[in-house]
Amino acid sequence: MEYFMSKKLSNEQILQLYKFTRQHYVEHYDLQTELVDHLANGIELQWQANPDLTFQEALNREFKKFGVFGFHDVIAEKQKAMSKKYWKLLWRFFKQWFKWPKMLMTASIALGLFSILRFSGQSNHKRELILGSLMLLFVTALVYFLMTKKTREAKMLKNGKKFMLADMIYNFGGGIVLAYLPLNIAIGLNASGGDWYLSPYFDWLFSLALTGMLLCGYIIFKVLPERAEQLLADTYPEYKLA
Repeated sequence: MEYFMSKKLSNEQILQLYKFTRQHYVEHYDLQTELVDHLANGIELQWQANPDLTFQEALNREFKKFGVFGFHDVIAEKQKAMSKKYWKLLWRFFKQWFKWPKMLMTASIALGLFSILRFSGQSNHKRELILGSLMLLFVTALVYFLMTKKTREAKMLKNGKKFMLADMIYNFGGGIVLAYLPLNIAIGLNASGGDWYLSPYFDWLFSLALTGMLLCGYIIFKVLPERAEQLLADTYPEYKLA
């Protein structure tokens, strides 16, 4: 029996409800469990009102309450909630880099990048250095994403069950989209023309922005996946049991 306790539904019927949710495109076990709980309660209430209903008849009536799009809206709401949870986790770890003693390393990175830009000064290679660093950041993130794909997919499953937050963590929460940010910045700077790269204000702004991107990348690609087991166990009571 799964982790929902019912007074009237049999173990087999509970398993049928899990199968029913999977057949209707609910792939994550945490959302399946929520829907099974909801459907089972609804079926039991219907049986209280009309004991002659079969399990399938009661299920069909309950499913119709979700409307013509079925579980689509429920899936969308769950994804929205888990996405909010993911970005809160990211922000939690990001803030740690602005507290002692990590703040010292953050400042060192930013000052180091600023010093490199200032040292390059009026050099004709400064523009290429800036654009090249952005391209390198993009390519590194993309290569890492592709090289770790199989390993991440294996870790995403917990005894054959997929949890939505695990999916986000091991797929970097859509963070691969952020990897295109350096590319877009490089394209924009390259197309802008002019001597924007000579200003010390640009050096400071670029150093801070690049430091922020490096920290976000480190957290998304390294910290969150390494701490995924604990984060998932804290989020899902059933995760340790899966």
